[in-house]
Amino acid sequence: MRVRNKRILFVCTGNTCRSPMAEIILKSKLKSIGIKNVKVSSAGLNTENGLKMSKNSFEALKLMGYKPYGFKSKRLTEQMIAKSDAVICMTENHKYALSNYLNVYTISQLTGLGNIEDPYGGNINVYIKTSHQLEDACNIILEQILNKQGE
Repeated sequence: MRVRNKRILFVCTGNTCRSPMAEIILKSKLKSIGIKNVKVSSAGLNTENGLKMSKNSFEALKLMGYKPYGFKSKRLTEQMIAKSDAVICMTENHKYALSNYLNVYTISQLTGLGNIEDPYGGNINVYIKTSHQLEDACNIILEQILNKQGE
């Protein structure tokens, strides 16, 4: 299947929990079905560059069979937004912070599954729940990507 080059950027607050989990999940799903022309990345509204993914995010992804190795956080820039076809925010508040841009959506808008709340500070079970919510959302986003290719 040939997919037109697309860039998807997941955004949360710190880029150490939700958005990196979404990035890794969607990348893995795209790779497993041979789609190479959709680039997926993530960034945070309020973070430093180069932080590791949170330990519980890492563990939750591993438990689900994903390989979260080598992730480093990135602070969101205007250039990242401009280069993206879709900037997917975890909550309405994230979208509101980026309301000047037309290519910004909430994960809820695209999937109907609601906001993805921040698991930061929660135990591993909270992170596992979040990772399952993100996997459900990524399944819907993947379906939307595939449907667009048929048009």
